[in-house]
Amino acid sequence: MNLPNVDQLRSLVTVARCGSISAASELLHRSQSAISIQIKQLEQIMKAQLLRRHARGVTLTHEGEVIASYANRILGLMHELMETADQESVTGTIRFGLTEEFSVGRLPHLLREFVEMQRSIEIEVVVDKSSALEDYLKEGRIDLALGNTEYMSREPQICWKTPLLWVGNRHFEVDAKKALPLVLIGEGDLRWGWQVLSALDDHKIPWRRVYTTTTFASVVTAVEAGLGVTYMISECLRPTLRVLGEVDGLPALPSLEFGLFASDLTPSRNVTTLIKLLATAVHSSTTKME
Repeated sequence: MNLPNVDQLRSLVTVARCGSISAASELLHRSQSAISIQIKQLEQIMKAQLLRRHARGVTLTHEGEVIASYANRILGLMHELMETADQESVTGTIRFGLTEEFSVGRLPHLLREFVEMQRSIEIEVVVDKSSALEDYLKEGRIDLALGNTEYMSREPQICWKTPLLWVGNRHFEVDAKKALPLVLIGEGDLRWGWQVLSALDDHKIPWRRVYTTTTFASVVTAVEAGLGVTYMISECLRPTLRVLGEVDGLPALPSLEFGLFASDLTPSRNVTTLIKLLATAVHSSTTKME
């Protein structure tokens, strides 16, 4: 049985409070597409329509009001949990490694929330590829890493799957008469690009490279400029981007598995506290936490 994650509940509560997805987007620092996806996933899990759309924005349905009430209680309990941990004088520095795609999404805002709630803990962040983060864990250079499970040798504290999405800027329209313009990470590190290109080839969709770069941040910049489309996980979506899909003539893409990996088999209390907060923002398919 699938359960809602706190990020989905937070999206519902914020949309209900703001009265529109666009206003919630500004408050949560997430794109409207990302919030809409969270709400849709929550509706699928709860098997109910939660929002009623009208000219001035959105309102909660009866089922939405019930679920929003529970969501508010869950979010309140989460903050109580963090306050309790703070009262127990959790102190120290957490060296946290993550991949670049997560560094341009919502995760930095979650880390800020963590620091605000845990004022006695400091965070040092290292951004690199999953394979490099694995080495950093082995060498004891970081305490916790968020990476693609495919490149990690140890068991994750938690892990989850997230789908790859086609993304263009807000005004991009796919022209079926032309080869699809792609913005890609360079030849040396296609990351998940080979799966994307295979999907296009399998569906006999012509494509061409219009922009090749070595960093994910510059991929986002190129797509925002309207040079072409790319693929990314939902955590990276911004208000300037929109999700494309089958209605645009593009094939479905596979899901990727990510996880949180600790350098020690038994993480310290401060690392465990951060894991608990991050776990609320993802849908965990496997968990190693007590």
